[in-house]
Amino acid sequence: MSSSRVQVENAVLGGVIRFPKVWDDLQLMAKYFDDALNRLIFERILLLRNSGVEPDVILVNAGLDARGIDRVFECSADAALSAVAVKSHVNQLKAMWAKGELGLAGKKLDQGSLDATVDVSSLVAEALQVVETVSASQAELLISYPGDYLDEYVAEMSSRPPFMPTCWKKLNKFIGGFRPAGFYVIAGRPGEGKTIIALQSAFELSKQGKHVLYFSLEMPALQLQHRLLAQSLEIDYSKIANDDLDFDVTEIVNGDLYKTSARHLVKTASKLLGNNLGVISSGRLTPNMVRAYVSAASKSRPVDAVFIDYLGLMQDDVEHRDKTAKIGAISGLLKQLALELNIPFVVAVQLGREIESRPKGQPMLSDLRDSGSIEQDADVVLMIKRKHRDGDDKDAQGSELLLIVAKNRHGQTGAAFFVAQDSISRIVEM
Repeated sequence: MSSSRVQVENAVLGGVIRFPKVWDDLQLMAKYFDDALNRLIFERILLLRNSGVEPDVILVNAGLDARGIDRVFECSADAALSAVAVKSHVNQLKAMWAKGELGLAGKKLDQGSLDATVDVSSLVAEALQVVETVSASQAELLISYPGDYLDEYVAEMSSRPPFMPTCWKKLNKFIGGFRPAGFYVIAGRPGEGKTIIALQSAFELSKQGKHVLYFSLEMPALQLQHRLLAQSLEIDYSKIANDDLDFDVTEIVNGDLYKTSARHLVKTASKLLGNNLGVISSGRLTPNMVRAYVSAASKSRPVDAVFIDYLGLMQDDVEHRDKTAKIGAISGLLKQLALELNIPFVVAVQLGREIESRPKGQPMLSDLRDSGSIEQDADVVLMIKRKHRDGDDKDAQGSELLLIVAKNRHGQTGAAFFVAQDSISRIVEM
């Protein structure tokens, strides 16, 4: 260990004894000290602090041997000359530790990359864990006092809305829209319309000029494009998917009716689809992969919202004891990502089978499949209750869909009725 490293450690230890009030801002840990004797002195200071005692040279020396006592006096001599200087030395010490950790991680990765028996995902997980730990060590404790930033907040609110409204006025009455850093859940049984609601929401935001990423773990990008075309052109989804487009449709242009080939409409629909909705169709997706995609997409322009369909098919970079633990961990990581990136995350989730055994089939928050953590992490939980029509005309007339706001951290709960037009992959207000 270099003498400069020891000197920095001494300056920090001496500084926290000389300027005790600076302690709470430092986030110091024993692992930052390379020198064994300095680590021992730090642990002695920490013990006193945890006991509610403000340490001084005499109190610190009381728990040390002769070598330790001599080092404490050395630290006092090397101590930083001001509270500001203490913080500067601490940042220098953390940077030294961080570089050392990254260097060790690099060596381990290098060794692992040469070992054919080591799985790539385990290498990635280990590297990400080190990076996250190091990043956390470099972060400062930032405390906001509402009275200090009220003027800034008022100015910001007057310049832009605090959220992005959904395309449904009834739903906006309850939740307002998609708020920055919000974690939204759309929950339903298979086939009840989770994808319809998520995709329609994402597409409508993109039509407002928002840059949206839509992750699908169930459908290839081509099928999603078929659904978007069905929404935009009001042409039956199955006819687009099966290339059954040899018929005419009526469209209104400047108040006049015209007949146009359905195939021509599809071929010329690029302007309707636009380039604001980015679709990622993948069989494997982890929270860290989501972060990487957002980072890549943000190089062209900032990402405004993320949609994931659906949570139960996502993977994690670490092993978990069971699926409940895995889903809970992924839900927590997505919530953290929403907060970190300051954009809304909208995630589709399956409801458990228990709902089918109830007389009225009313969904409850406890039906969120595989993990109670989802209910805890979510800011808003939307639950789907579907009433299908019988017979061949169910899609022609649509079917009733009740969208229940089961949890709303920002306002009231309630429900609104819609008509699900499955054939064109959208829901409309009744």
